[in-house]
Amino acid sequence: MLLAAVVALAAAAGPGAGGQQVRPPLAAATSPAVPAGPAAPPSLAVPAASSRLRVPSVVRVGLATDLEAADLPCCAGGLVVEAAQGAVAASYPLRIEPAAGAVSPGFYRLQVAALKDEGQARGLARRLAGELAGQLGGGAAGGADVVFDAGSDLYRVRVGRWADRAAAEAARERLRLAGVPESWVVSEPGTLSDPALRVRQGDQVQRIPGRWLRVVAPDGGGVGFAGTRYRGQLRIHLNSRGLLNVVNELPLEEYLRGVVPREMGPEVYDSLEALKAQAVAARTFTLKNLGEFGSEGYDICASPRCQVYGGMDVEHPLTDRAVAETAGQVLLFEGELVEALYSSTCGGHTEDVEVIFPLKRAPYLRGVACLEAGVDRLAGTAVTAADFPDGLTRLLLPPVQAATPEQALGARLEQLAFLAGLPIPGDRLRSLERREVQRFIASIFDLALDARLFVASADLPYLLGPPPRGWSEGDLRLAAYLRKSGLLEGDLDQALDRREIEETLFRLALHLEVLSRVDGRYQGLAGGALRLRAGGEERVYPLASRLATFSRRGSRVGGGPLALLAGDPLTVYVAADGLLAVVHEVDADGAAFDRSSRLSSWRRYRSDAQLAELVGARYPGLGFRDLAILERGVSGRVGRIRVDGAERSVEVEGLAVRWTLDLPDTLFTAKRLQPPERQPGWLFTGRGWGHGVGLCQVGAFGMGLRGHDHRDILRHYYSGVEVVTVGASREPVVTSP
Repeated sequence: MLLAAVVALAAAAGPGAGGQQVRPPLAAATSPAVPAGPAAPPSLAVPAASSRLRVPSVVRVGLATDLEAADLPCCAGGLVVEAAQGAVAASYPLRIEPAAGAVSPGFYRLQVAALKDEGQARGLARRLAGELAGQLGGGAAGGADVVFDAGSDLYRVRVGRWADRAAAEAARERLRLAGVPESWVVSEPGTLSDPALRVRQGDQVQRIPGRWLRVVAPDGGGVGFAGTRYRGQLRIHLNSRGLLNVVNELPLEEYLRGVVPREMGPEVYDSLEALKAQAVAARTFTLKNLGEFGSEGYDICASPRCQVYGGMDVEHPLTDRAVAETAGQVLLFEGELVEALYSSTCGGHTEDVEVIFPLKRAPYLRGVACLEAGVDRLAGTAVTAADFPDGLTRLLLPPVQAATPEQALGARLEQLAFLAGLPIPGDRLRSLERREVQRFIASIFDLALDARLFVASADLPYLLGPPPRGWSEGDLRLAAYLRKSGLLEGDLDQALDRREIEETLFRLALHLEVLSRVDGRYQGLAGGALRLRAGGEERVYPLASRLATFSRRGSRVGGGPLALLAGDPLTVYVAADGLLAVVHEVDADGAAFDRSSRLSSWRRYRSDAQLAELVGARYPGLGFRDLAILERGVSGRVGRIRVDGAERSVEVEGLAVRWTLDLPDTLFTAKRLQPPERQPGWLFTGRGWGHGVGLCQVGAFGMGLRGHDHRDILRHYYSGVEVVTVGASREPVVTSP
């Protein structure tokens, strides 16, 4: 049975038609003349005998392919359309269409797959070329090949060539009998003659000879396409299939301004050093892969297949700074540019490249632990043995020796009023009954008017329910106000217990601003002070002689010494005389650099029926009965599995494991489940998000928070590399040992 992965691919539809208003004709522009040909940017040169590198003047980024038309909105400063014959100005939206004088008779092909993994697609094409030889009829010349679609980020696997659709349909049936149950007839054009492009501006039409034209915005506001603005210029390229490829041409450093924030969002990952590491990795990846799509008129695609690119609209000051401060920096291993792979979240350990990409070998892409030994220790005073907020309130308002519990609470409430700057009334707390406690709180903190103004009669039954016997409307308003303000909760019929007393003192201290709360992330301890990042800025709090420290584990917040790692969530409470308490949220995922990611842990349940559908999409006719994990890499990632079908088995390796099982990563365990009320299937429990090779983006963020610079980060994830600075026709300048 022929093995083939079959994935449906939706046809890419061209943009909608533009407006029909009458527009003035295209006029001659005053911009400089354009060279008389589609001059390609200089390529990166890496001579084998030396480390001399040359950076291209522009990078060509493929935004879309095989369009029937390209619509470009106009802008306040107008647009300039440049071609080999010169330049013309446009003040209104443009529609650009193919306008070749003739296309020689095309042909029809059968598309059998559209895959995410390039290696799997090319492997399938090779198998098809061998196994289908002589099976599809005399018109099947041309064998099998792979076409990458930049718009959908898929590799199309196509076979054969037929002169008419009827012959292709007949071959489609033979292909089904050969073991590929589904395929689609697609057409490809023949040779172009008299190539040209048609530019529409409303009702005005102009035909421009040639295979390309460029569109620029003279005012520097960028050129719009598909809802996004792009720096530099857009090149509309008439491809060999008679359709349009849209390419953004711009300088490398400007291109990176639209890559780094899409690959590592600066609003979440606001560590400059981590973003600088990402910028160097992205720059290296770009230069290493320039020209990969040269036959299509561009160097690199804008999708996750290459690097995600968002144009001008995603640029951010912090990532702009990261790009600028690392300008020209790239990674070399033994004088050659590295394959600077990176992924989102590595789950605590990266993987050797050949485990995920079986055809790749690179000594610098070895699995490394995404953590480091050692934590910062911070211990408070002995009182923090109490749970939160008791340890805090006992520091702020120390318990007093008194004849009765109500006298003790009354004295602490009076001390709180004093700290808030309120006069102390000649009133006394007579019991711990809730009605009496709330009366005394209203008296000492002057809350009676608040209760009358801010609580309506209609709120009382809604907020309180059935009132206790003998309570007046004033009592109920006060109870409702304290409850809605979060100051005093609990059953109105019950006296306050010790826990409620401490909770009420804590909430009153916040309400009166005797205490202030700040949430942020721990940065470090230095010079007898705690550094916290909050609200986009770093704050420094000197450590006081009296300090309460608490750890939050789940729902419990208990007192005790802290073990802190940079990036940990912290809440600090500050009184007039300085830092009073620190609450540390312990991360259940442990000490790994990438533990802060919401993507670091996941679970997926796949029923047998779902797995049969997933496997069938890639291996038609195989079926699904069982699976077994055969190999794991150094990180624990699955490198190879066996899938058992009805009559045969196949082995799946590398990244194809992830796509076949539709999982976020290959760092997983698999448990066979047969629940009584649900379809039997498999529970996959995993960590990580992505392929897990090279730089871990969330791990880089963790390292940045812990004080590592971008060179430390890069050398950690890429073993044995150098960080060098390159420029046009210059020897690299080594900037790290």
